[in-house]
Amino acid sequence: MTPVSYKGGAAPLADVIAGHVPIYFATLSEAMSQAKSGAIRLLAVSSERRVPQIADVPTFAESGFPGFKALTWNGLMAPAATPRDTIDRVAKEVSHAAKNAKFAERLAAFGVDPLGNTPEEFAAMIAADIALWGEAVKIAGIQAK
Repeated sequence: MTPVSYKGGAAPLADVIAGHVPIYFATLSEAMSQAKSGAIRLLAVSSERRVPQIADVPTFAESGFPGFKALTWNGLMAPAATPRDTIDRVAKEVSHAAKNAKFAERLAAFGVDPLGNTPEEFAAMIAADIALWGEAVKIAGIQAK
């Protein structure tokens, strides 16, 4: 594949829909509505398991790429000096929201799974991603310019 760089926005997906770019790695929340409309075809998901909302779409592992896993996530962060009681209060509210059926249903429509994990679990998730992608950058020989 030849990488095509974009500065963000909707241009990459629009170029796939228009046929200018043959394939694109998109977040599920970005691609879900276009897939449902038939404008694009989802080839695989990068999670370890199939996504319930699109159960007919295989994982990369099922498609012949064992061990391939790449997840996108969103999270709340605060300045390092934020008092722990504030962090705990916000985390508790986010966890509560993540367990709300209506909220979870709205997110599910976009292929998003609410986690509502603890600050420690979130920190561990970030650390694991840094290790994973740091190793990928090393293997690829990518150098900062």
